Amino acid sequence: MILVVLVVVAAVFGVSALALRRTLGNDQPLLSPAPSLAPGTKVNVTITPGETSTQIAQDLQTKGLVPSDVVFLGVLKLRGQGSTFQVGVHQVAAGTSIDDLITQLETPSAPQQIRVTFPEGRRVEEDAQVASQAGIGTSAQFLQLAQHPDPAWSYSFLSDKPKGASLEGYLFPDTFFMPAKSPTSAELIQKMLADFDTRVTPRLRQQIAAHKRSLFDTIIIASIVEREAKVASERPLIAGVYWNRLDSHQGLYADPTVQYALGTPQNWWPALQAGPATLAPGSPYNTYTHGGLPPGPISNPGLASIEAAANPQGDYLYFVAKNDGSGEHAFARTLAEHNANRAKYQGHS
Repeated sequence: MILVVLVVVAAVFGVSALALRRTLGNDQPLLSPAPSLAPGTKVNVTITPGETSTQIAQDLQTKGLVPSDVVFLGVLKLRGQGSTFQVGVHQVAAGTSIDDLITQLETPSAPQQIRVTFPEGRRVEEDAQVASQAGIGTSAQFLQLAQHPDPAWSYSFLSDKPKGASLEGYLFPDTFFMPAKSPTSAELIQKMLADFDTRVTPRLRQQIAAHKRSLFDTIIIASIVEREAKVASERPLIAGVYWNRLDSHQGLYADPTVQYALGTPQNWWPALQAGPATLAPGSPYNTYTHGGLPPGPISNPGLASIEAAANPQGDYLYFVAKNDGSGEHAFARTLAEHNANRAKYQGHS
């Protein structure tokens, strides 16, 4: 009805399209006519933050949803509307009346995608919870697939993963977008694996091979570095300490591996309240009581930690936190130097 009134008023007073456009505050030339659409055809209309009614009207004309952006703006002006359009993607059927179209654009749109972010250094149980909270499957489904991956997921980088090992370490921490309609844990995990495949480049894998290390072992070291490092520049040095200890047949003595052994759903990374060697001493993840590497990664490391583990630096064997709020560590080559650092920064004699 409003559209009819507008057309009649324009005809009676001899208002041209150009005059009407000027009345509405837009003196731009008319857009080319949009191609016709079959009634009922679904068209996505995306409204972005800060987009003006004029820009939206032009988009609607281009997509064939209104006969003219001028007419659409005229209806808005008569209704005194246009500032309450909702940001998002709106699905509009061709042939919808302008009144109904305006109503649709003023109604919050259903999300087309789910955005989920996985921080670096989390274990698979934590990632499972993040996925579930985002509405992507259940924690149990995610864990089942992470711990017992589908054999059909034949990514080359999984070739040296021991049989029966979980995907811990390979679920790349990043931000992912999933379709809002019934996303599954399997689809998400495959996205995470594909991201790992892209981010851990052939060149980076060549660097790992040049050090005569396996990718699996490198990811284990990277997962520990991710939990230890607080300052980015120290990541290669911390990685170097662990590789140096392994090469000299010393224990790793890594606190995060003990935390991993002790973790529970109530606290996945508990503070160590006693000597690490006395905590879960029978666990193969206790690197104070078991030599060599733990059975597998203890977290899903980010790219910076993987690069550090692939390209370690320094000839240090020890490091200790400075405890000055900087997150930095003091590194040492000998036990005497290490004990001096402990005395200086942690009050140990």
